[in-house]
Amino acid sequence: MIKLNKVITTQDIEKMSYLATCIMRKHYDPIVGSETNSHMLGKYQSVRGITQEIEGGAEYYFVDLDGESVGFVAVDPKIDYLYLSKFYLDIDHRGKGYAREMMAFVKDYAKLRGLDKIKLNVNADNLNTVAVYKRFGFEIVEEYQRDVGDGFSVHDYVMEFGEK
Repeated sequence: MIKLNKVITTQDIEKMSYLATCIMRKHYDPIVGSETNSHMLGKYQSVRGITQEIEGGAEYYFVDLDGESVGFVAVDPKIDYLYLSKFYLDIDHRGKGYAREMMAFVKDYAKLRGLDKIKLNVNADNLNTVAVYKRFGFEIVEEYQRDVGDGFSVHDYVMEFGEK
């Protein structure tokens, strides 16, 4: 059984940035290429990027298993939905039901805040993850090319769970 622990301190943010880089390198380099992934990591998963997101209202959580951080979740409550900003599990721990526990946490988090809808962005070429989200009840509601700065762009889906 996993435990989710909130990122609170500067040291937590530094640890989160390192964890995110390790997990996302393995996962996204083959999908988007190492150059695009490096740009995305620097922009969104650096200490600065995580700090800015937290200052904007997001909450980050370590996914811990037996004292080891094996993934992370970030949620950002909006007025009428919960934005699932990050949902990552290390490749060595996939297929063991931990993602289901992580998603239960996210859905409970939304419910406790009276939010009936959860939205997320996912790379359209990330086929396994898209399939996982569909199994969790998410539907693709939009597809677009997203400019992520410095000449980089990604092909994304917006997926939604809950009331339409």
